[in-house]
Amino acid sequence: MAASQIQRGMFYMAIYTVLQSLVWGIVRYVGDDLSTATLFFFRNLIGFCTIIPLFMKQGPALFKTDKLRFHLLRAAFAFIGGFSVFFAVAHAPLASVVAMTYAAPVFAGVFAMVVFKEGVTLRRIVALGIGFIGVLIVLKPSFEMEVAGMIAAIIATITTAGAFLVVKKLSGTERSETVVAYPFVLILPFSALYAVTDWTSPTGIEWLLVLFIGLGTAISQFYMVKAFAAADASAVLPIDFLRLVVAAILGIALFGDVFDVQVVLGAAVILSVTVYTARREKRAERLKAELLAAKTAAE
Repeated sequence: MAASQIQRGMFYMAIYTVLQSLVWGIVRYVGDDLSTATLFFFRNLIGFCTIIPLFMKQGPALFKTDKLRFHLLRAAFAFIGGFSVFFAVAHAPLASVVAMTYAAPVFAGVFAMVVFKEGVTLRRIVALGIGFIGVLIVLKPSFEMEVAGMIAAIIATITTAGAFLVVKKLSGTERSETVVAYPFVLILPFSALYAVTDWTSPTGIEWLLVLFIGLGTAISQFYMVKAFAAADASAVLPIDFLRLVVAAILGIALFGDVFDVQVVLGAAVILSVTVYTARREKRAERLKAELLAAKTAAE
C-alpha cells in the first residue's frame, strides 16, 4: 500500500476522532438542559435527512433487500447503543466513556467466536483476554465515580459489537447505501416516540449545538468510512487514540473531570489489542490469498 494512501487514511481518521470528541463534548454540555431522548431524536432526524438525497437518486431500490431481519437487528443495536452512549456521555467522564468504547472490537471478537465459530485459536483467546483486562482497568476507577453512566457505556459497547457483526454479515450481499440507510429510517420513528415522553425544547444557541451534534455525527462517520477505505485498519486504528486525548482535554477544561492515568492505561491496552488483532487478520488474509494463488498456478 502506498505511503500516500496510509497518510490519507490517518488524516481522515484524525478528522473523525476530533469531530466525534467534539460531538460528545457538546452532548455533555447541553445534557444538563436537554434530555437524552431529545438529543438522540435530533441526532437521528438530522442523520435521516442525510439519506434523503440517496433516496431521491435511487428511489425504492435503495431499500431493496432479502435480509430485512438483519437490518431490523442492526437497527435495534443502533437504537440501544446510540441512546446508551448519549446517556453515558451526559453522566460520566468523557475520557472514561471513550476508553470503554474502544472495547467494542473485543466484544465483537467474543461474539464472533461464540455465535459464528470464527477463529477460535489460542492466540485470539489470549488477545481477547488481555483486552478484557484493559476493560477492567478502565472500569475500576469509573465505577467509583459514575455507576449509571459507565453501565450505559458498557451497554453501548456491547451493542456496538453486535452491530459490527451484523454489518459484516450484510456487507457480503447488500449495497453499502442500503446498509447505511436502513438504521436511520427504522430508528427515527421510535426515537421520536420516546422523545415525546421526555421532551425538552432547545432554546437560543442550543439549536445550533443540536444541529452540530447531528451534522458532526454524520460527517465523522463519513470520514471514518473513508479512513478504512483508504488504508488498512492496522494503520488507522492507532490514530483513534486521539479521540481519548481530545475527550480528556475537553472533560478537564470544560467539565472539571479529573485526569485519570488508569483510564488512559486501560484504553491503551484495549486499543493495542485491537491493532494487534487487525494486523494479524490482515496477515492471515494475505497468506490465504498467496496460498490460493500458488494453488491456482500449480493447477
